[in-house]
Amino acid sequence: MNRMRNNRLQHVQSRRRLAVVPLVLAVGLAACGGGDGEGSETTIAPGATTTSGDTVPDLSDQCPLDALESAEGPVEITYWHAMTRANEETLTTLTDEFNASQDKVAVTLVNQNGYTENFTAFETAFNTNDSPDLIQLEDTSLQKVVDAQAVVPAQACLDAADATKDDFVKRVVDYYSIDGTLYPMPFNVSNPVFYYNKKSFEAAGLDPEQAPTTFAEVREYADALQGSGIEYGFAFKRDAWVLEQFLALNGEPYVNNDNGRSGRATAAAFDTDTALEIFEFLDSGQEAGVFVTNPAGGPSGFDNLINICKGTVPMTIDTSAALGTAYDVLQGEGCDVEVEIGVAPLPGGNGNGGVLVGGAANFLPANGDDVRLAAAYTYAAFLASPESQATWAAGTGYIPVSRAAADSDTIQSLWADKPGYKVAFDQLVSGVDNVATAGPVIGDYKGVRDAMTDALEAFLVESTSPADALADAKRDADQRIQAYNDGI
Repeated sequence: MNRMRNNRLQHVQSRRRLAVVPLVLAVGLAACGGGDGEGSETTIAPGATTTSGDTVPDLSDQCPLDALESAEGPVEITYWHAMTRANEETLTTLTDEFNASQDKVAVTLVNQNGYTENFTAFETAFNTNDSPDLIQLEDTSLQKVVDAQAVVPAQACLDAADATKDDFVKRVVDYYSIDGTLYPMPFNVSNPVFYYNKKSFEAAGLDPEQAPTTFAEVREYADALQGSGIEYGFAFKRDAWVLEQFLALNGEPYVNNDNGRSGRATAAAFDTDTALEIFEFLDSGQEAGVFVTNPAGGPSGFDNLINICKGTVPMTIDTSAALGTAYDVLQGEGCDVEVEIGVAPLPGGNGNGGVLVGGAANFLPANGDDVRLAAAYTYAAFLASPESQATWAAGTGYIPVSRAAADSDTIQSLWADKPGYKVAFDQLVSGVDNVATAGPVIGDYKGVRDAMTDALEAFLVESTSPADALADAKRDADQRIQAYNDGI
């Protein structure tokens, strides 16, 4: 990222603005995460969390949209994304529609096959001829690209277009905004939901319309399901993102300084009684042979969902972005058992918080070309429009980021036919607005998440106690946060 920062500082001098069923299932599922960040045109420092209605300076001079009007012929731009299978198919459909609807901009899609791969490629290509004009980055990337001054705030283009953020879901805008400035254009939003097999519930004498709402109930249901002859009652993916969500659900910030929003985060804050309770809940269930776990990535990254199809596990937690593939595959003819997918909110909350905004958003790289910037914003605005968001949400399982899209006939019909698609939306908009649910602002977000993943591996795979694993994660995360802060 130092290369991105150095290139950008050189650029500022000459520019006037900032700039098989299990196999099929495994390939098709989408992984998502959470995070946030902030910054401004000339300084990069955290500021207080603000809401989408706060007054902010007009940034329109940073995004001269009129440059597109004087351009000759269609402006060819590239969009780097990380979508696969049903998600990529829906994105291609939308892009073809956009290209056919006008003659000013021609978009070429480039699939980088993952958020990490996309970000890594961007680090190398930024401020070169190979840099994308629009890029889909996981929310954990935000602080880094802002620190590197590598993006033009989407707020600047919204101001130039005299457009408002009023139709976007407020929690999404707030999550991606710092001091009222929206940095990326909202696009694909998800959060974790509780998946279960209603047919297995029925066989175990459980109400198929009532999923567990507490950790104690998850264990109670798991015991009953295993007692009915199923190998394991509950599967847990060793994904640090889910732990972040559990803490936010209980109103607890992940890092200090109000989750990094009243000042730059200098230390982790996740070493709480709630976190230890979650660790011990998972540890005790696995020790009893009632729970089973799998890694968050690699060839076994979706075993928790695949095993519903195999009939060895009836309950798990995973991203709502997997809904489209889960409905298509888990309820198909290739499963070893009959499956009727049930989808419920994340269990374990205390009413003091809510789930975090997960997924990714579309960022406008500061390439130094007014025409390409204007063209990229035009396409990003199309993808965020109510009509596109209705198509996107219906085809993928992602949450519509547009209120008008949520109210559309397309989405209302989808939710009526498949109520599970509505769970993640309701779960997001019903949460409490506070610093915990605003999401953590962390420079080395990936490093902190890696520290938590190591902790999950330590007590669920190795022999470390939950308490020691949590303490080790806190120490490791603090070191990573400090190292990043020292280097900017």
